[in-house]
Amino acid sequence: MSIEVSVIIPNYNCKPYLAKAISSIVRQENISYEILVVDDGSTDGSVEWLENLQKTLPEIRVIAQPNTGVVKARNRAISEAKGDYIAFLDADDYWTDDKLSNQINYMKQNSDCVLSFTNYMHVNEKYEPIIDCFSYWPEFSKFIDKNSTGYQNLKSPMDLLLFANVIGTSSVMVKKSAISFVGKFDTSLNSASDWDCWLKLARIGDVAFSLQTSMGYLMRADSITANRKNRLNAMKVIISRCKNDTGFDTKLKAKARMLECYGEYYREIGLKFKALRITAAAFMLFPHKRNFQHLLHDIKQTIKPS
Repeated sequence: MSIEVSVIIPNYNCKPYLAKAISSIVRQENISYEILVVDDGSTDGSVEWLENLQKTLPEIRVIAQPNTGVVKARNRAISEAKGDYIAFLDADDYWTDDKLSNQINYMKQNSDCVLSFTNYMHVNEKYEPIIDCFSYWPEFSKFIDKNSTGYQNLKSPMDLLLFANVIGTSSVMVKKSAISFVGKFDTSLNSASDWDCWLKLARIGDVAFSLQTSMGYLMRADSITANRKNRLNAMKVIISRCKNDTGFDTKLKAKARMLECYGEYYREIGLKFKALRITAAAFMLFPHKRNFQHLLHDIKQTIKPS
């Protein structure tokens, strides 16, 4: 049987989570797949565990390499993938059983669709739900048909995705030919290369999504998050690249989102007055519930007695 989907898992010292991630792939219904795990220089015994798993799971291929980062790991796997479609799954995330079949059926029936994604649930280390992604982005509701129960094309994807990156990487399926055409993930960016890639794909084809929560995103206490300064610098570059792809209203929203992220940064490092000033500017550009909540928080922090 030919391979329909290549599932790509970059792994770096995630041995405790691999079994849950891979078992969620094995449970996928009515789909032919391969699993490419790129181990990016793990030191926790991941490679040995994966090589042992290969004895009973022939669909898995292990690619071991020195540590070069998640972007190069994903790009290498894309180059070696045999499927016409590629699905991404981080080593500490997992899927519902019907995720791949629903997704690929839509993409096969809609040949202009180059990228699809689903809603997902943030979970804690006990796998208890916290909040789903789409609920965090109230502005997303303007771009969707809430009566649809399946996949639907995203209206004006560039206008939404430039200021609200609602796409969780582990929920994504792409056409291999399309992601190869746009140059895969940009290794020159120190952060947000996934967001940049989704925007590049949105320029060349349709983007679809499902309201169904088909992925669990683990919020780990020991997660190594990207340096916020690197992310802010990358955001500037990415927004600049899209300056000719959207209208004035979207540009304002993107600028407001940029200011919102700067507010988070200044809040994080304890510059509360600067955070207040930046957050107020973000709210003036694009007033919505989340910005208002941030603004109230910053006001309280600045008037609170030392």
